[in-house]
Parts: sequence; C-alpha cells; structure tokens
Amino acid sequence: EPDWQWSMEGAPGTQLMGLIDRTEGGGRYDTLFGHSQRDGGRFAGVDVTNMTLGELRGFTDVNGEYGQWVRGQVGRVATPMGRFQIVGTTLRNAASELGLSDDTVFNAQTQEQIFRHLANRRLSSARTMDGKIAAMRAEWEGFNHVPDAQLAAAITEYEAVGQLPPVPAPQDPSL
Repeated sequence: EPDWQWSMEGAPGTQLMGLIDRTEGGGRYDTLFGHSQRDGGRFAGVDVTNMTLGELRGFTDVNGEYGQWVRGQVGRVATPMGRFQIVGTTLRNAASELGLSDDTVFNAQTQEQIFRHLANRRLSSARTMDGKIAAMRAEWEGFNHVPDAQLAAAITEYEAVGQLPPVPAPQDPSL
C-alpha cells in the first residue's frame, strides 16, 4: 500500500494543509467518508487515486451505492473523496472549469490542482478576513471546527505564498 503522507514541516502552505488533514481527509488521497476505503470498511479496496474523473462520475452518482450509503450515515447524500473530501458535484464543476477530461486520473496532483482552484476561488470572493473564513468554511465543512484565529493564520500564509507545497512523485510500492 502506497504511503500518501510525507513531511511538509516548514514548507509554504503547510498550515492550511495541516488543517485540511486534521478536519477532512486525514492526509490521505484515497480517503472516503468515514475512512470506509480501509480494510473492513464498506468500500474496502476502492482507491479513488486510481480512478478517472469519468469513473468517479458514476461512483458519486447521488442514487449510487456510495452516495446512498453516506446518506444512511449522516441523513443526506454526500460523496466526499480524497485528501480534500471533494464531493461529486463540486468535482464535476471544478473539472469542467479547469478543462480536465474524463480520463484524468484523480491522483495527488489532480486533487491538489482542484484544491487550489477551489481555495483560490473562495478566497478571491471575499475582501475581509471574516469573509474569507466564511468562504472557506462554505467549501470545507471541517473548517467549522477550527478556531477563527487559526484558520485566519493559515489563510494568510496560503495567500502570501500563493500556492501549496509541490506534490512529491508517488513512490513505487514495488520498490
């Protein structure tokens, strides 16, 4: 099993990534709701990092198995996937806005690209820090559990750098 985590301590954008990892996908690009992709989980063996955007369109269908299973857990349909827990509708819209084709693999690089797109769009929609905090919380529910001052510091760092740390190349698990 590939190790999706790496040390970014001291790298630009680290605060925002740390908050995302703590409140959303747990630092793993293959995360599904409730970590249900793990052994023994409802979707054990499903690895979204090896699926194309076209395949994910079917996987995240609101009437599909995953969406309905999450509905049974939380009382509403949701299809969060990956490190940033991007839901199907958001994924489809972002992919369209970015010009990503259905054969694009939802790997770490694609997820980072979509995250930056969503974060930049949310942050550019507000002029005040309170507005930026509200915008980021509208996109990522997990940020509702982060104190304002901590989220503000992470936003300030992210905006100062203008990007996240580079994604390292995946390690070949056969090595």
